[in-house]
Amino acid sequence: MRFFCALYLVLSASACVFMPGSARDLTDNHRPQSVEDYYKQGGYTVVDREHLRDVSDCEVERIRLNTASGEITLDYFRRPKPNDALVLVFPILGGRNQFANYFAEYFAKRGFETAVVHRDGSFKNPDYFYELEEVFRGNVIKDRIAMDFFEREHNKHRFGSFGISRGGINVAITAGVDERLKYNVIAMGGQDLVNMFRDSAENGIDRFRQRVMDKYNITEKEFFDFLTENVRTDPKNLAMYIDAKDTLMILSAFDRSVPIKYGMRLRETIGHPDTIFLASGHYTSVAFTRYAPIIPPATPVGIFPMNYIETEAMAFYERKLGKGMSVNHWPYRLIQLPFSLIGKLGELLFDH
Repeated sequence: MRFFCALYLVLSASACVFMPGSARDLTDNHRPQSVEDYYKQGGYTVVDREHLRDVSDCEVERIRLNTASGEITLDYFRRPKPNDALVLVFPILGGRNQFANYFAEYFAKRGFETAVVHRDGSFKNPDYFYELEEVFRGNVIKDRIAMDFFEREHNKHRFGSFGISRGGINVAITAGVDERLKYNVIAMGGQDLVNMFRDSAENGIDRFRQRVMDKYNITEKEFFDFLTENVRTDPKNLAMYIDAKDTLMILSAFDRSVPIKYGMRLRETIGHPDTIFLASGHYTSVAFTRYAPIIPPATPVGIFPMNYIETEAMAFYERKLGKGMSVNHWPYRLIQLPFSLIGKLGELLFDH
């Protein structure tokens, strides 16, 4: 019993298993022209720019663009000495930005300029059910226009991304379409959206399905049949064009909102990138961040001694967009090492 208690404490301290990637060769996996044509972006005009606030030594500016695909709203976390790198942060389901703003601010305070790409509520509005594919496609086009804007107006040429849940799915789609979105952190994402919706324990998805069925007087079978026939913008069709060597995935072992089997399928489609498995569910993964204080309104203090998800993401960006791995990241790697080796051995023995 003492052994298992000690093992539990070590696993809790390590928080996860880190599974190193076995990246595949992308040489023969080029995006076809049909992908470029389907998600081709138009131009934009700048509607207005508004100073929102100052955060530490960063300025937060809201930018609105007018495009043929609708208005795009960006919150740009600008540092005093910008460079050519930018991390795009994608919101969770429903377009709520608090979580995205937290990560954008965190990364910006530590050296990386970021931008939050706003989303509207079309995805969960039954009025748009029969246009869902156009909603998904339109979001990708808007992401591409956002990159055009930052390239032309702010001289950005190296793009990274961060997304959790719906934001992670968004990353897997847009990065699959546009090669500029190169350095990507995908947390609690997955592929095969229709079956994911079917198997998800997410109450919001259940409510959306019931509202659609009531509004259009259709059965559950008709609901899913329509999605199966019409949803084309899905990571399962696009993530194979992402370079696994430039990707970090974070999955929750007990996720019921985005069941982990769909995250594992996405990992396989990308080509087995570096992956962290958290000992948590979908929502309890917040315990691996300092997003929420233990006792509000105190300064946020996470359960673990460091900001775990933030630290892993920062270490990734520092390797890919910065100057190498942060010293703050090494303690986690050392604690994780034996469990990571076990995870890697298990993958080698039981894969396929």
